[in-house]
Amino acid sequence: MVSLEFRELYILLEGVIIHMNTEEFRKAIAKQQEKWNSKEFDSFFKYFSDNPDVIEGIFKNQKIRFTQPRALNDPLEFSPTFLFNDPDTAYQSYDLDGIRLPTIELFYRVQIIESQINHYGILSLTKIPDSFDMWSQYSNGHRGFIIEFKKDFWKYPSMKSTEGEKYRVRKVEYVENYSINLDELADGSSHISKASIHDELFYKKTSRWEHENEYRMVRPLIDSPDYVVPTTRYVFTDVGVYLFPFDIECISSIVLGANMSVENKKTISQFCENHSIPYSQVFLLRDYKDRLNKPTALLILPAANFRDKHSILNAKPQSFCSDTIKLGHQTTLQIKDIKEVPYHEAYLDIADELYESLLRDSRP
Repeated sequence: MVSLEFRELYILLEGVIIHMNTEEFRKAIAKQQEKWNSKEFDSFFKYFSDNPDVIEGIFKNQKIRFTQPRALNDPLEFSPTFLFNDPDTAYQSYDLDGIRLPTIELFYRVQIIESQINHYGILSLTKIPDSFDMWSQYSNGHRGFIIEFKKDFWKYPSMKSTEGEKYRVRKVEYVENYSINLDELADGSSHISKASIHDELFYKKTSRWEHENEYRMVRPLIDSPDYVVPTTRYVFTDVGVYLFPFDIECISSIVLGANMSVENKKTISQFCENHSIPYSQVFLLRDYKDRLNKPTALLILPAANFRDKHSILNAKPQSFCSDTIKLGHQTTLQIKDIKEVPYHEAYLDIADELYESLLRDSRP
């Protein structure tokens, strides 16, 4: 992860102390974005939610899900427009004794797409760990986490087939026109190879998802010990959840979301400590633009750089969202009594209770 040099200007965010002033925040964000935009950067990131089953599966059982195509969040995916050299007959249905039989287009859509995709799972990855939108969408409103996988994680035994076959990670191609011409894919015997249809289905998406910069590993579900090969001869849609064992050595680091609960931070950080895995904390800067020039930039700070790691793990989610203008003017005034804070008189009970609570939390 990003290595940062800190100066001795304290920034207090409800007990979270880091040593960086406003300009240093700006430089750190710029340096971070430059690194991840670089072609030389070779790690892969995976966003996860804070679902208890997900956290237990990964950090207790060391299992990870490869998701079936029909469980993904894009309704257009694996549903391209079918093109034919003779469209007049492709969309014609048939009536036999009052029974309406499907068109060529519909029959092929079911037989070619559904029959091909339901036996496979997808591990969706990205090169972008600081996307506000992806943290919101895939990590349950910044409550989840990211796993940074090593560049060659796909070479580890758990990521191979039972016969030792490697599944390479491939970049998704984003297209304006998401369509497949079946006649052009077919060979002289009107046969469409599995490889050609897989490339069209698994590694192409519409350009509306281009901001995700997605990479994918695709593997057969039969590699999962939980998978039972279906006995039906008819096409079906698999809605099961299949988990695959994975090597802890695949992990390069873990990033904790800005809105993650204290309980989950402690669980994941303890796992990281036990396995010597670096972990980081996301900070949100509301008044700073991100790489897409939209409000709120994310800064990922390694926990190893914090003077008081205990404060990080015990800090409430609101602690990790601030403003550069606030950070630039923040100082600390030493007082001898809680009554000296300017809001004590108007909110006496609340101020006293807050002080006692923070005092308790500060104790190991």
